[in-house]
Amino acid sequence: MTDIYISVDVGGSQTKIIYQKSGDSKPNYLLLPPELEEISQTKLDNYMARLGWIGSPHPDQQLWVVWNERVVVLGDFASKFDPQDRLGELKYENALWKVLGVIGLIVETNNIRVPPKKPLSVELALLLPWNEYNDRKKFEEQLRKMLAGFQVRSTALKVNLSRFLCRPEGGGLAAVRIKQEGIDWLRSLQLGVLMFGHRNTTILYFDRGQLKLGDSPLLGFANMLDMVIEMTSGLDRERLADAIFKARHAALEEIYSADFNNTRHPKWVEAASIKALATAKDQNLRDKEIQDIGNAIKVATAEYWDKLERWMSRVLPKELDEMIIGGGAAYHVEPELENYFNCQPKTDTEYSSSSYSYGSPGKKIRVEGYRRKSGNKHFTPMIWGSGMTKVVKQTFNLEKQQFGEQCIDSRLVDCFGLFDYLVGLGSGNE
Repeated sequence: MTDIYISVDVGGSQTKIIYQKSGDSKPNYLLLPPELEEISQTKLDNYMARLGWIGSPHPDQQLWVVWNERVVVLGDFASKFDPQDRLGELKYENALWKVLGVIGLIVETNNIRVPPKKPLSVELALLLPWNEYNDRKKFEEQLRKMLAGFQVRSTALKVNLSRFLCRPEGGGLAAVRIKQEGIDWLRSLQLGVLMFGHRNTTILYFDRGQLKLGDSPLLGFANMLDMVIEMTSGLDRERLADAIFKARHAALEEIYSADFNNTRHPKWVEAASIKALATAKDQNLRDKEIQDIGNAIKVATAEYWDKLERWMSRVLPKELDEMIIGGGAAYHVEPELENYFNCQPKTDTEYSSSSYSYGSPGKKIRVEGYRRKSGNKHFTPMIWGSGMTKVVKQTFNLEKQQFGEQCIDSRLVDCFGLFDYLVGLGSGNE
């Protein structure tokens, strides 16, 4: 009997986890910072001794894993030990430690009883970039070794991996869409999946049911952020990304206005969150700094999209029947995606339970899909989050989320789709 079902997406900006204990009626989710650092046991012991007893931090604030006399600190705790920027490293190697940490965190925070002799039974699904998908067998072999005996914080664990499922990023979205429409539908068309992440952007291309192509270059949102940072002073990725998404959220009614034919970018220099990035005390210098940041975002977005467009044009056929879009970073280039796929959004200011809706409580804006924008170009409808964004919101009660959390539902949907597929496998073999 399976004790825990877990789906993990080890993204560059966050580790996304969806899990469900045996007997629970619905899943839960966790979000962890991506930082990870290997340290010595002595260094950990010295840190804890210096800290003494100060408060009672949640386990995810002091998360570490011990295996084979190696110690790795994870998430917020890693920030205490000067972690390296690991965006350029392979995800699957770091994912081994993150999976162990996640299992221990779930066990501790849910008060799961650990049998003294019998190992926990876990079914695990993992998303990897396409360019690391070939490493899935190596990952599984090493993970099984590590699960045979490890420690998370003060808890010693043994885990039996009763099922392991690995898919490329975007695979959860594809699984959900295929479940919705059926195999015959998949075999009748050309389908694309475009997954925007912090580190990678991934394309999957299905031709009449066959996965014909996958690609996952380092064209993630961090690429655009770094361009802005190079053109400005005193910014970092986290603060800048937070300000950009807050600016977009504050301008949703303008962005999706029915008075225009397509989605637009916010007026960056007018956004409160962008203004807050400026640090100059002199008002004239501050105004110039805000203008510089706004212009840098515009220029970097255009350069970033140019890279994406040239890559997409190189690897995708020109006449797709449908494109599934995923990842919170996708919203930053929504206007460009609409133009590329010849999409004009269908909007209405009347609230309904349609695909997705935005706006203030008194004025909701709904986006019900797309129509052809130009009669002279091929029209490829975009399906955001495989239509699962609302399901994710309802499952995890995210309808009233504060937007400081940057599109949690959009970030979780790929992981959620793979989790849904994992649980649906039941007792049969993959």
